[in-house]
Amino acid sequence: MLESLVLNAAGIPVSIVSWQRAISLYFAEKAIILSEYENGLIHSPSMEMKAPAVVQCIQTHYMPRKFVRVLPFSRKNVFLRDKGECCYCNKQVTLANFTFDHVVPKCMGGRSEWANVVVSCMRCNSKKGGKTPERAGMKLIRKPFAPRLDKAAPANLVSRTVSKIPHESWEDYIYWNIILDG
Repeated sequence: MLESLVLNAAGIPVSIVSWQRAISLYFAEKAIILSEYENGLIHSPSMEMKAPAVVQCIQTHYMPRKFVRVLPFSRKNVFLRDKGECCYCNKQVTLANFTFDHVVPKCMGGRSEWANVVVSCMRCNSKKGGKTPERAGMKLIRKPFAPRLDKAAPANLVSRTVSKIPHESWEDYIYWNIILDG
């Protein structure tokens, strides 16, 4: 499904909507189309046009209520941070077959947060069990950290665009990048 990035009058990304909603904004003269999908041709009995990739609202100055500077904590984002590699043996794992490893185990008071969770293959996670890496005789290759964004970004858009931006034209408007150095 094609989606459209919506910018406010100041050019700040505020939402992602269906291409149908973007066209409605355009025909209601509430937005202008800044970018179109090359292969997203829309036909009607009276006209033909490309689906909008990016629209900018003309008069709204709406600002998202919540901005973030740290990537939201999730299974997928931990996988992206650790580049899909086990933090004990460096083995490549897939999003479907990796395990979270709590560096300080939950049974010892460890929490599910950026600074305590790493990607682990099943073999290393089983070997480590409910022990700290030191007690299990294992060494972390990379220390866990919370990935930061280089600029504050609307929270509602960060998690939807962090791993894949739907259209290359969005890159001109999505101005935040992940800083992956701990």
